[in-house]
Amino acid sequence: MLKLILTAIVTLFLFNDTQKIEWDATYTQATYALNHAKKALKSNNFDHQRYYSEKALKAYDKIDNYLEAYNDDELKLSIKKSINDLENAVDAPDWDRGRFYSKRVYEHTQDLITALDIRAEEEDLLKKTSITDVEIIE
Repeated sequence: MLKLILTAIVTLFLFNDTQKIEWDATYTQATYALNHAKKALKSNNFDHQRYYSEKALKAYDKIDNYLEAYNDDELKLSIKKSINDLENAVDAPDWDRGRFYSKRVYEHTQDLITALDIRAEEEDLLKKTSITDVEIIE
């Protein structure tokens, strides 16, 4: 009976695709956003700064879509703040204000990449632990 219950739990856990997060694609978009935010900071032309902020905004929109099913409100709030800052950077009235928002996005994106690393490692560890426990019981 115990084997049957454990098998059912593991099956539900392994085949639950509704909560599956594409960590590689999310991480890739986060590094794109970081790269574009860095270029926006280094640009000495207002139009270039806005251009790279737009690119970073597109990357953040993709991140938001990838993590739509993820149940971490803190992470989602961080992403929404960055999107808001990027919208302000794109629509900034002058170079200094755009640079201010670009700098904030750059810092938030570094923190986001660290958070994604931690969450992906936690999920991998959880999957490995669950599979190992079932194999030991059998």
